[in-house]
Amino acid sequence: MVYGFISSLDDETTKVFFRSKKIRDNNIYNAGSLGALTSVLQSGDVVYAVSCNRFASVRQVYTFARFCHERGIILHFVAEPYLDMGNGKQWRPAVAKVIASMVESEQKAKGMMAQGFKMSDSQWEYTYRCFELMNLDILAHLFSADGVLKRGS
Repeated sequence: MVYGFISSLDDETTKVFFRSKKIRDNNIYNAGSLGALTSVLQSGDVVYAVSCNRFASVRQVYTFARFCHERGIILHFVAEPYLDMGNGKQWRPAVAKVIASMVESEQKAKGMMAQGFKMSDSQWEYTYRCFELMNLDILAHLFSADGVLKRGS
């Protein structure tokens, strides 16, 4: 089966693209239902996401990609082909290293902020979400399409 993964960032253009990949509407899952998607996936299935920024955090991208890899599920990121997994594709070592580092820094930064600032739970949720979105945006633009780290100009 072929599935799509969307978020509030997606619009009708995404659905048109998914239809071109023969993805039925009932096989399109939104970001809030990632657990439901993982429960139906089987070896040989294919999942398309427009970008890694459709996920909640770099940790979630990493965890979902590892889940897909371990179960023989093909994962395609339309805007970031260097993140594709399955069907003989794996992350290049440099990509895997950066992602692991970003996951670790996400956790360290959250811990350090929690020790240094006093805020309400809602303020913490907002702060963490901002940090996670920033990290996702960095991941989406850090590498060129072939997985080579972009250098400053």
